[in-house]
Amino acid sequence: MKIFLPLLLLAGLATSAHGQDEGDISPKQGRIGISVKAGPAFPLVDFSDLFTTGFTGFVDVPYNLTEDLQVYLGLGFSHFTLDNAKLTNHLKELGENTTANIDAPYQLIPLVLGLNYSYRYAHFWPYFTMSLGMYFQKLETSGSLTTNGVTTPVVSNTQAWSQDAFAVGIGSLIPIGNEGWAIDVNAKYNTVVDYKGRVLITTTGGSNIGSQAIRYVSLLGGLSYTFR
Repeated sequence: MKIFLPLLLLAGLATSAHGQDEGDISPKQGRIGISVKAGPAFPLVDFSDLFTTGFTGFVDVPYNLTEDLQVYLGLGFSHFTLDNAKLTNHLKELGENTTANIDAPYQLIPLVLGLNYSYRYAHFWPYFTMSLGMYFQKLETSGSLTTNGVTTPVVSNTQAWSQDAFAVGIGSLIPIGNEGWAIDVNAKYNTVVDYKGRVLITTTGGSNIGSQAIRYVSLLGGLSYTFR
């Protein structure tokens, strides 16, 4: 949130410089646009016990059903890395004297259909967003575990799967001039529940370490353009 608020402030200052006489820049019914955004992604709950802050990017193509309601098709990419310090602490909680040296990049590619509902002010268009779709995921594991001074290689493994998931959030479009450009910022809560459960590693003591619920908050900022 410390990143999201300054983005809103800077965007507001940028748009105020254009003055008050910018003409009609509201997105009309039937218009199509494109928005490209990127920013950090913060793991939550069990997911945060194993993974560090990641990166996410998102591209969506909105279509204006009305001036306030949009439907959009979106494609994203998120990347997280394993935190070995957190994993080692988790192993100690299980009673294992093991140090982890694991490389386990985790990637998500969401393909979603969503809705935006916005309120129109002169130079500030806050909106509520929600989406539902398929999240394509990949988890690669390699590295080693050291227990009581003995290092054991971890069998390299790649798991790829897909699941339905959803996201909800709030954001704002802040128009730049009257040519269809706007600054687009939002915060989204994403949740992917893996009912099967993916095993990250199996420890030397036979414990399976993994995360069933993948939940994270993304803070995104970028530009959007509505074709006139």
